[in-house]
Amino acid sequence: MLRHMDAHAISTGDLAALDGRVFDVVIIGGGIIGASSAREAAAAGYSVLLAEKNDFASGSTSRSSRLLHCGLRYFEAPQPVRYFTRHPSRFLTSLRMARAAMRERREMVLTAPQRVRPIDFFFPIYEDGPYSAWQTDLAFGLLKQLAPNDVPLDYQRLNRGAALEQPIVAALARHHQLKAAARFTEYQFNWPERICIDAILDAEDAGATALNYTRATLGGAQGGVRKVMLEGRGGARAQVGARRVMTMAGIWIDRVLGSGGQHSQRRIFGTKGAHIVIKLPDQYRGQGITTINSAGEPFYCIPWHDHHYIGPTETAYDGDPDDIHVDAADMEFLLSEAAALFPGLNVTRASVLRTWAGVRPLTYDPAHPKGNRSRVLHDLGDDGLEGVYAMTAAPVMSHRDAGREVTRKLQASLTPGGQSRVLHYAPRMPLENTNSPRIAPGINYTIADVRAAVQNEHARTLMGVLYRRSGTGLRHDFTPNEAASVAAVMAQELGWTDTRRDEELARFAEQTERLFGLHRKIKST
Repeated sequence: MLRHMDAHAISTGDLAALDGRVFDVVIIGGGIIGASSAREAAAAGYSVLLAEKNDFASGSTSRSSRLLHCGLRYFEAPQPVRYFTRHPSRFLTSLRMARAAMRERREMVLTAPQRVRPIDFFFPIYEDGPYSAWQTDLAFGLLKQLAPNDVPLDYQRLNRGAALEQPIVAALARHHQLKAAARFTEYQFNWPERICIDAILDAEDAGATALNYTRATLGGAQGGVRKVMLEGRGGARAQVGARRVMTMAGIWIDRVLGSGGQHSQRRIFGTKGAHIVIKLPDQYRGQGITTINSAGEPFYCIPWHDHHYIGPTETAYDGDPDDIHVDAADMEFLLSEAAALFPGLNVTRASVLRTWAGVRPLTYDPAHPKGNRSRVLHDLGDDGLEGVYAMTAAPVMSHRDAGREVTRKLQASLTPGGQSRVLHYAPRMPLENTNSPRIAPGINYTIADVRAAVQNEHARTLMGVLYRRSGTGLRHDFTPNEAASVAAVMAQELGWTDTRRDEELARFAEQTERLFGLHRKIKST
């Protein structure tokens, strides 16, 4: 059951109640990393305020490839034996990251099975490919040693004949050069946005204050307390104090750090990951492909309910972080790669049902032309921002470990004022035993759940309910009548006028089209 509103849930309209308060830690950014950090810190006994300028989980959290991957990609490199022999430190880094991936994979599968699903993945091995069969065996052997066997990889190396018996492998190009295929179990996040909302609610239960649609700006520091200015909807304002500030704003980090006029070194390098969603024949359902694209980078065809999505791209991005979508260049590349991967399936622009793109907040490092994937918690004291930290290159799957790292950093120099609590990480499930109608046929989310999302989960927009709290937007095309029914319920809860309700419906249609490309003809730029 979803919980009732508690005393810690404060709307942006009540910002005045926060004015002058001092928190142990203010967290800027309400994606999955910021939410997990708030949960862990609050459970450790710290007083926590989290501020997100848009809705929770509205940024990169909702735009990933949604893989709780086993860490195989960290060993993928051109001519891997030669590459890692020349760069032993990078091999050690890959090993460390793969170990973390296997541990995070295990923890999510065991503690939140409702939020993940297993998929059958195949990695084709070609005679002229970058990886031989023995190298693949070695990589999976290493992965197997990095975590207990209670969440197994189920690794098998299939010979050519057995591999071609698998429908999705049989659809691949270059049959005559196929030597074998690695088969293993991978896991997928059903719904990263919901995991983020769960973490926000856990943080509130532990005593945190969480605000969406609230912009935070850094101010000066005095006596070990830094000013943080808050601005909510309708111009509501407050100023709070923070003994520590954790900037978990992802691709917006550099902007946040410079928002108060302070000078800070560049911390973020963004790379864009774009995806297209298509419908493959039914016999491929539940089967996925992981391979290397023409640029020598990891590339996937991933099952998603009764569809598949293909991607991602890996291109440097320095555009508007508030307007990220699949453009003509992304579409051309993904269609080209899809045609090369499945030459007989005739994947064309007309095959694309929807799209999405996100930007990875990687660590800026001149030695890495496409960003450093090693997660870093930066201490910004050397930039004149004492007590301020920022985390870069934290993927969705590492959110729990990232939150624990933040808490360890706090504990190293700041004593919590409250009592610690035990976290159970139990997923928040839809309401049970209700006769409320479903919001759409085949969707296990009801009108009562919509009301609960508004009352208890900070939902303030249609996009916030249908894409983030219900998790249905990427797999269901809402009809105008379905969207209008949800908007009518939200209007009752939030006091919208008819004009405001109609504006929200129009905004939902525009955002769905812009962000996810439903039925959009992407024009050349």
